[in-house]
Amino acid sequence: MASIIALSGTKGGTGKSTLSHLVAHGAGSLPKPVPAVVLITDPEDHIVAGNRRYVVMDARNPGVLANRLEELMADEHLLIVIDGAANQRDIDEIIADLATLVVIPFGPSQQDADRALANLATYKKGVVLPNRWPPHKQTVARVKKYLNLFPTDQRLPPFPAIPKLDGWLSPDGYDALAYDVASPSRGLVTELLAKAGIDPRDLHPPTTAAAA
Repeated sequence: MASIIALSGTKGGTGKSTLSHLVAHGAGSLPKPVPAVVLITDPEDHIVAGNRRYVVMDARNPGVLANRLEELMADEHLLIVIDGAANQRDIDEIIADLATLVVIPFGPSQQDADRALANLATYKKGVVLPNRWPPHKQTVARVKKYLNLFPTDQRLPPFPAIPKLDGWLSPDGYDALAYDVASPSRGLVTELLAKAGIDPRDLHPPTTAAAA
């Protein structure tokens, strides 16, 4: 069965879509790439095109999402990344039931942290991801209080802001940024797979020799 990592949360603008594509890009950028697919669930999002190191598929209503998952989950050598939509209860229920790990991004503010705490309580397999975290020491010390709101076993290390990601979801932008963001993307997917208890070697397709 495929492994599923879902990016979720009821607040928009926390970086779910950007992170979903970074996770899949990281999987495809590992020294031995892991096949990955991003399922887009927000009805307002466009399906990005272009030649990527992963596949992007339309799942913009709960019925389509369920059908996609039924189709894809039979492939044990696949990482499925669900780009969750904000405030879509039917989609959240599917994520809660099937995801190996649910990742809830939040920014360095009290409002984001409070919302993430509430979201975390709804997922048995949930963890929070401090996203776009400031790199400067003085600022890090000031926002550390938001990290301390969460149990350490349900909190991932902060993911820093990556500059110039505006075009990441466009074909031209992806081509321009793919190399530069490969390293942080690899670090991100490695961290998530470890948290989910997934060995990336288990997701590698068998070689021709091994399959023969």
